[in-house]
Amino acid sequence: MNNAIKGILPTLFVAGAVAALGKVFIWGESVTNYGAYTPWGLWVGLYILLVGTAAGSAWTGLYAAYKNGGVPNRLTTLSFIVAGVSLAFGMAFIGTDLGKPMKGFLIIISPSFSSKLTWSTWLYGAFFACLAGFFYTKMKQVFMILIGIVSIGFLIAEGLFFSDMVARPMWNTWLTPISFLTSAVAAGSSMLCVLGLLTAKDVIAEEGIELKKIVTYSIIAHVAVEAVHLMSGISGGSEKAITIQAMWSSVPFWSFVIVGVGLPLLMLLRTTDRMNVIPYVLAFIGLASYKYSFIRYGFVVEPMSGLSQAFQHARLALSYHPSTVEWLVAIGFLAGMVWVSNIAIQKLLVSKQA
Repeated sequence: MNNAIKGILPTLFVAGAVAALGKVFIWGESVTNYGAYTPWGLWVGLYILLVGTAAGSAWTGLYAAYKNGGVPNRLTTLSFIVAGVSLAFGMAFIGTDLGKPMKGFLIIISPSFSSKLTWSTWLYGAFFACLAGFFYTKMKQVFMILIGIVSIGFLIAEGLFFSDMVARPMWNTWLTPISFLTSAVAAGSSMLCVLGLLTAKDVIAEEGIELKKIVTYSIIAHVAVEAVHLMSGISGGSEKAITIQAMWSSVPFWSFVIVGVGLPLLMLLRTTDRMNVIPYVLAFIGLASYKYSFIRYGFVVEPMSGLSQAFQHARLALSYHPSTVEWLVAIGFLAGMVWVSNIAIQKLLVSKQA
């Protein structure tokens, strides 16, 4: 990673962190474009993206260890660093979105295990504990297996949380948890390639032989699942058809199709170069657009027909576009994720190898 990028990333991160703190402790929801009908937006989309990125990166590391005879190698270590930082910044996004993140500790102090979000939260904590065990104890193989089990658990819990929402017809399908799994592999392996090629290129060159195939096949698998999801929705109930038609006509969805699927696959399938970072960056950006679309257009149908016409107010509109503060926090936190990952990789992988 060159010095210019190293200088820009912390600057963007600080700007995003200041905006996030301002939103949480000073301005509140007044600086977001959320409303009564669209209570979630860009930050929740990036939260579920990074949760999936953490799981997918961890699974890629497990696969690397499997190919190495069950012993974790440098690619495994790199993947677990990416997984931990991704999940940490995913939690930062949801904490900022909640508005009063300190109250989030109530889910630890007084949990309700009938809630899938409780299970997710506790599994996040277990994931970080297992990562600490992997990096700071000699029981690496034991904690490596536990990391895989826990990451499957929290991603399934997230997928089931959305799929059980009867009031949101686009999410309320058994295909939602499957799409979470396929997008997780695509996002995790893509981000692993991006950060590996930026900060530890030798690891990708020596041990990342299968990464290009993993990214390619996972994108194709995710597109297949989403195609079934969307086509089955069009032939379903009217509300679900409305949400899917709205998604199909949106810029973020076509950004996913063109930027996140078409261009990366074209580049990955037409070249043998494994060290080109561009297709992996495009794939991750496209998946971010997909997750944003998934959240945004899940709220496109009003809770009761005619309600948006009966009451007129900016916060009672079905339209939603992220505010300047939302974009500033999003860009800042993603820049921070790359910056912190670089520091962690240098400390936990490069310096130890040296």
